[in-house]
Amino acid sequence: MIEKRWASVMSSVETEVNRSLEWLGSERNEVRRMTALRIIEVLCNSDLVSLHLYISKIFTELRNPLRNQRHETRMAAACTLGACMELIPMSERNVRNPWLNFLYEELQRNFQMASVEGYHGALLVSQELLQHGGMYMQSHFGQVCNMALKLKEYRDPIVHRAAIALLPVLARYSPQEFTRVNTGSSESMMGRACNYLITLSRTSARDRAAAFLALGNIAQFCSTEYRSFLEPTTRAIRDALIQRAKMRIPPAEADETVTAVLQTIATLATAMGPALTRYVRDILDLMFTAGLSQALCDSLLVLEREVSQLQPAIQGRLLDMVSIILVGVPFRPSQQSLDDLEQRMGTMSMHYATAQNGHRSGAAANGNTANGASSRDAYAGSVSDSTSLVVRAANNIHVTNDTLVLALRTLRIFDFSEENLSEFVRNEILRYLTNSSAAVRKEAIHAVSHIVMADPLYRSMAGAGVEVASEVVQRLVSAAVIDVDRDVRLMAVQMLKKGICFDFHMGKAQNIQDLFLLLNDEV
Repeated sequence: MIEKRWASVMSSVETEVNRSLEWLGSERNEVRRMTALRIIEVLCNSDLVSLHLYISKIFTELRNPLRNQRHETRMAAACTLGACMELIPMSERNVRNPWLNFLYEELQRNFQMASVEGYHGALLVSQELLQHGGMYMQSHFGQVCNMALKLKEYRDPIVHRAAIALLPVLARYSPQEFTRVNTGSSESMMGRACNYLITLSRTSARDRAAAFLALGNIAQFCSTEYRSFLEPTTRAIRDALIQRAKMRIPPAEADETVTAVLQTIATLATAMGPALTRYVRDILDLMFTAGLSQALCDSLLVLEREVSQLQPAIQGRLLDMVSIILVGVPFRPSQQSLDDLEQRMGTMSMHYATAQNGHRSGAAANGNTANGASSRDAYAGSVSDSTSLVVRAANNIHVTNDTLVLALRTLRIFDFSEENLSEFVRNEILRYLTNSSAAVRKEAIHAVSHIVMADPLYRSMAGAGVEVASEVVQRLVSAAVIDVDRDVRLMAVQMLKKGICFDFHMGKAQNIQDLFLLLNDEV
């Protein structure tokens, strides 16, 4: 209600602020204290002019929550502090500096408490000062660096992780100071931080994800100086993925470390660009061993954009994994002579017929994914030990409707226009328009439409793509008319409207007759 600025709520802002400050100052009820912190944070983010009168009171009352015994309270207080600091204009130094001095003194006071609560509060205040204090922390940069280095190995995991999280914030605040070797020291702050984080990623399973994320963010802010750490970082990533593969964790199972590793690879690609090419080639296959996931797709999209040399390798592996999930066998690249022969004979591709014989496609198309493993198992047994890591990982994925949706979405979000997907679309993807899951049918409509609209092959009025495009249009029209789910019908109509290459095929008498039935649709 505050965010929507409802009049009835805005008139009571003063009352709410005073009550929240009272709860912060004297209330022992933790629920009320957390509620007060949340209310003040939302009010500060709303940038209300009347709230400027309460800045001094808010800063004063936040001292105790920042050293509260509960970890959640300290985190909430830090978020509220950052929102409140944004209310002080950067140009008004006479107003801003006294309060920044006050906060820095509180930081030192918390640190001198030498307790878990004090150390954690000092790290949180340091982070907010670095993010919202402008150039004020430039003169205190060295002290905060020393504090982070001192607490990075603290016995308490909360303090330890807060110190790790502060390292990339320091790198972002002043890359020059972070990478400079100070007098009397053999290495820079960056060198000490990166060496520690790389070692931590190898030795601590509990902190491996946090260490990789911190390394990726440091590389983003100090890309030039990070080149010397690329090899040990990618080696640590490779070892982490190999270790996971050896543990035989089922692919696509939620894993914090794998998600962090994939995100770190994407961040390194953004920071380093083509310089990452030779390092990523060694870990590309290992990235797929965790199975198809949104984190993998996001990471590969960034790699394709930033390291274009890897695009053929990425797309080939993706198509194999998607094909195994949807069909039961790896993707077969276009082979003109064989495709022409099968087309003249009027038969399905014998490659994909293997999956049909194993009932993989039939099971998936009917929504019974549990029974669809037979063809994958049969295929896995026929390819011996030469099977790639990607194929083996895909064969071990437990296929659910969510997995099918993600596989179909992958066909849509990646640009596979360099590969001829005609037989794949006609023989396999179109089957999912009759899947028992509405989400799968909807994503299948989106996928086949995108493939046809993105490839110039299907825009011509004659040639190999005409028959496929015609069949796609016919199936989309059927879905628009007879599908039981209104969202699926609407998606089919939207795709038919959006695809200019569909117009030629929609002119057929049967399609026009069916489209007139849409005038009676409830949507």
